[in-house]
Amino acid sequence: MALKKKTPKKAVRKAPPARAAVAKKTTKPAAKSAKPISIGRKSGTHVVYVDSRAFFPADSSLGYIDHFQEGRQTNVEGTALVAALILPVNAVLKSVTVYYKNTGMRDMQFFILKKSIDHHCPSGEVEVTIDFLPPATLAPDNFVAKFIDHFDAGGLIKDNYLYFMEVYGTGKPTEEDVRLLRGARIEYTYLG
Repeated sequence: MALKKKTPKKAVRKAPPARAAVAKKTTKPAAKSAKPISIGRKSGTHVVYVDSRAFFPADSSLGYIDHFQEGRQTNVEGTALVAALILPVNAVLKSVTVYYKNTGMRDMQFFILKKSIDHHCPSGEVEVTIDFLPPATLAPDNFVAKFIDHFDAGGLIKDNYLYFMEVYGTGKPTEEDVRLLRGARIEYTYLG
């Protein structure tokens, strides 16, 4: 009987033993720098509505009457409601439409004013626009609108100024004389 010569076995590489799944550390992306809110900062024409609830008496001691859906007025005769006009610098006012009710015999007035943010101006605020809100009646509920499209500096919203709207001549109503503000529609363009 012939003996067979044993041949050595070839070395077989084995895969390393399976490891338990290890959770990979996730790295948080680098925090992005905070960006300002870009309300109406895209180029083009934009429209903003300002509800009567944004308006308050120029003097806090005067008080106001809020008529919910109908609008707001001051609690004292011959005083004004005021609200900030927040638009981006370099926006250009195209028009303001004021919605109001005036069933009395006297005009109300609408102003857009600006004042310097960093110094006192001897003349106080500067008028950007002024217009009258005359008595008017219109079925079914006597709400009317006044369209305004004339502005100082072509309506440009300049840097370093604070802009605000003022409606003068609202006041505690009588049955025949109701003068209140419903709100405003502001149309502007922004070129960036």
